[in-house]
This record gives sequence, C-alpha cells and structure tokens, in this order.
Amino acid sequence: MLKLYKLGLFSLLAGSAAAQAPAPAASAVHLPPTSFKGGAYQLKSHPDWKHAKLLYDAQTLSVSDADHKPQYALVYPADSIRAFAIGRDTFAVVREVDIPRPGQHLRTLFARQLYHRGGFQVGEYVAVPPAPQPPIVYTLLTEASQVRAVLPPSNVQFRLALAKALLDYTALSQQLELDPNILPAQLPELLTAYGRWRATEGGK
Repeated sequence: MLKLYKLGLFSLLAGSAAAQAPAPAASAVHLPPTSFKGGAYQLKSHPDWKHAKLLYDAQTLSVSDADHKPQYALVYPADSIRAFAIGRDTFAVVREVDIPRPGQHLRTLFARQLYHRGGFQVGEYVAVPPAPQPPIVYTLLTEASQVRAVLPPSNVQFRLALAKALLDYTALSQQLELDPNILPAQLPELLTAYGRWRATEGGK
C-alpha cells in the first residue's frame, strides 16, 4: 500500500509539472547550421579550447579559422573531437547509438548537451529524414559517453524506451509502461526520482 501511495504521489507531482510546462515550439528544433558559425572546439589530442568558425553534421566537424578559409576548412571526424560549442550550445561525442527512425546504427555522433540528472547526461540528436518528412528529435541518455537509451518524441515510445533504460528501478519502470499520463516533458522529474532511488536503494 505504501508503494502504491508513493507511486500515486509521484504521478500527481509529475502531472502538475507537466501541466505547467509550456509545449515545445516547432522552431525550437536545433538543426545543424548551413553556414559557418563562431564557436570553439576541443580535440582529443589537444585539450585546449580553440576559437574558430565551425560547421557540423552528425559525425564531422569542419573548422575554419584565421588560417583556413571556409573552402579550405579542416574536417575532423567525431571520434577525434572531445567537444565543441556554438553560441550557448555545447556538443559532445556519444557512441554506439541506435536510431529507431530512420533505422540506423551510428558508431559515433554529436549530441547537443542539455543537462545532468539522475546520473545521466541528457542530450539531443536531431535526425533529418529525406524531405518532406520533418526532423525527428531524439533525447539521449548517456553515461561516460556510452548511450544508455534513445528516447523517441512520441509519448508511448518515449515511455517504453525509458522504462527499459530504468529497468533496475522496478516500480518506476512499471509505472512508465502502464501510465499513459506520463509525458516526455516530465523527463527531468522522472530522472530525479530515479537518481534518488539509486542513491538510497539502488546500491543495496
């Protein structure tokens, strides 16, 4: 009974948070730029950050600075980059990513970093299918650059993928599978609940 009460309470709190969260706007999708933008990057072989004009796709970073005109940009594969930043966004390399749609396995790719929560680095990858299909925004949960889960944007697929990723917390995983009122916007609260459980019960 106590466990049911706790789950019910979590559901009420999460539902309240979701009701207050604004719906994401279509313009909020962060597509890769189509021209060089000012930023900084860090190579694995050289830890110092270097300022440059940058252009990226999912798996390569093109660098144009004072010594290299854009048409002669240096192109680095993702596995040679530690991180890079453009404006307020920081991108890091994640590994072994299975994208549901379009179905593909990517050995490395750049993910936009969002926040840390529940022991995970939460990032974002935007898949761009052939036109006229719209971009698909996937949320990535990583630990030490290894992807733990790829969360699709649709409510049902999001819940099922997250339930599988948090399977060790049985009560929360089951609630994710069964409760259609849990929405992707509640991910920070869900990961916070998972982090609390892992800190107190998960290591026992």
